[in-house]
Amino acid sequence: MMFTSYHWQRGVVCALGVFFFLHSVWAAVNEPLMINQIAIDPKDHRVMYAAARPQGVFKSTDQGATWRPARNGLTNTSAYHLVVNPASPNVLYLGTFGGGVYKSENGGETWVEANQGLGNTNIHALVINPVHPDELIVSTSTGELFRSENGAKSWDSFNDGLPSFEGEVIADLLVFPDAPGGFYLAQGGVFMRPFASTAWQAVESSLHDQAITALSYDRQRNTFYAGTMKEGLFQATLHAPPLSERAPLRWTAIGGPFQKQWIRLIVLDPSDFSVIYVGTINQGLFKSTDHGASWTAINAGLPSKDIESLVIDPQDPRRLYVGTHNDGPFLSRDGGQTWKPPEQLQVEPLRQVIASLISPSASAPSREPRAVPPSFAKCNQCHGWTDPALSQKATYWRVSPNSRDWRPTVQRMGPGARLTPQEEEEIITFLTNYSRQRSHAP
Repeated sequence: MMFTSYHWQRGVVCALGVFFFLHSVWAAVNEPLMINQIAIDPKDHRVMYAAARPQGVFKSTDQGATWRPARNGLTNTSAYHLVVNPASPNVLYLGTFGGGVYKSENGGETWVEANQGLGNTNIHALVINPVHPDELIVSTSTGELFRSENGAKSWDSFNDGLPSFEGEVIADLLVFPDAPGGFYLAQGGVFMRPFASTAWQAVESSLHDQAITALSYDRQRNTFYAGTMKEGLFQATLHAPPLSERAPLRWTAIGGPFQKQWIRLIVLDPSDFSVIYVGTINQGLFKSTDHGASWTAINAGLPSKDIESLVIDPQDPRRLYVGTHNDGPFLSRDGGQTWKPPEQLQVEPLRQVIASLISPSASAPSREPRAVPPSFAKCNQCHGWTDPALSQKATYWRVSPNSRDWRPTVQRMGPGARLTPQEEEEIITFLTNYSRQRSHAP
């Protein structure tokens, strides 16, 4: 397998014997690298994983100094969310856009699809219950939620009490094993679902007209933080926890240089909740050491101010890892004052990644699909399929033909693919039958 191995030394980068300046490395190879999430092994902080697009997953075993690909078995590399089982850290779950959920039981060395019962494989958020780590929840691009209680062996609808959403939905999920106890969803507004409840409850909020894009909670001060798409950062304190539909969140704006910015992330230092990190879509990173009263920009060394992810080393809170939109991962050893790229990052050429995704794999069915309607060719115009027997498009954005109700999906796809009502019915019937056949394939 070929890699482009980048080694950063003294401000230059060597790629296959050709030197480029650091700031232009990604432009030089014309393959931007988005790091959507970084996760640290809770029992060994040297081991780390990065959910990346379009490369899938990277793994580091030396605290982020070097990274290598860890995507064997993935048939979709638009990786957005990765969680580690806190009780068994070799068990990982990955949420992708188009390929649904993948599971690894050997620390990311191999992955398998885990989509049985999912109604939408465009995953926007993924969370694991730290007390019951076989319980996971995903939010999808249409606002539909699904829950698994058996380690992603199967999924069930988890929408009770939620309104319908129009268009693409941005979501954030939290789970608290203790007070305020339950599941929390930022999706348009704020929703909660206590563990014993059978339905989600809308939390009355003063942020009626804001799209909430990030949610975090300071359990010491009983304070929620919400990031929005256009109006920056807000906070709301619970004076009588736990939160309920009868306890409204009265948000107040937090002043700062990001008042009109899209907030992508809010991360609290678990060792000191007065320290807050905020990542934005085009203004970079900011840090507060006084519960948000004042802020400092911390972007020295970052070539991009479009921030996707941030994680804090649980054993050293001054050691931070950040993922950028185009320029890969970066490391800070001084609490964000300065940032440096990893010493080595093995990146596969995009053409190689795509070629591997359209090659037959062990997880594919052993027989060709039968009676594929001619109209199905239109479904390959905008995306590929995780099943190589169906895919006719060389792209890393792939949809899984898992067992589900295909009618809502095909109807959403219909206008873009220019499907007639008859063609929609043909494709719904075909995908329904084929997904059942596939689920029983040897």
